[in-house]
Amino acid sequence: MKTLLLSMLLLVNNGIANKKTNYHPNKNTWPVSTLKVDAAQSLVSWHIEKLTGSHAGTLKVFLGQLTVQNKKITGGWIVIDMNTLDVTDLTQPDKQKLENNLKGDNFFDTGRFTVARFDITRIDYPEKGATTANITGNLTMHGLTKQIDFKAAILKNSASELIARADVNINRRDWNIATGNFKYDHFISPAIALHILIKAS
Repeated sequence: MKTLLLSMLLLVNNGIANKKTNYHPNKNTWPVSTLKVDAAQSLVSWHIEKLTGSHAGTLKVFLGQLTVQNKKITGGWIVIDMNTLDVTDLTQPDKQKLENNLKGDNFFDTGRFTVARFDITRIDYPEKGATTANITGNLTMHGLTKQIDFKAAILKNSASELIARADVNINRRDWNIATGNFKYDHFISPAIALHILIKAS
């Protein structure tokens, strides 16, 4: 009887030892990486229209970070230094004059509102392996916070580096920018086009 019981136990143990286990990791078990935004390699370009033409320029990213899980952006934030506002389509002295106007209290008032900040609140990928993402977040600028939505193209996405770009259109009146001066408010388009390039590692 003892011999029979021992034989049965050995068979059971061998069956357990030889059984193959299929492991399907849940997406929530993937490690989360935090990438630091490379301020020197990131840039925001802007473009505005007016009745007599248009103007273009740049703004520099001050700092930021992105979180990535399973090669997908899951969150992050970016801070832009508004005092780096540069006009690129004019030469001196017109260049300096326009920069002073844009930094003044009729426009961005960079003396009071030195930075703008964007915080990601949601990211959706339209399909598996997609190289574009639908991003929703809060843009804080000129003392006000408003939600914006846009599509971002993921140009590079590895374990150590991420490069993304996006074209974003905002309405300056949503942030109460250049609304107190009749001339500026009515002769300059309320739309501001932004082209954003972000590199993080």
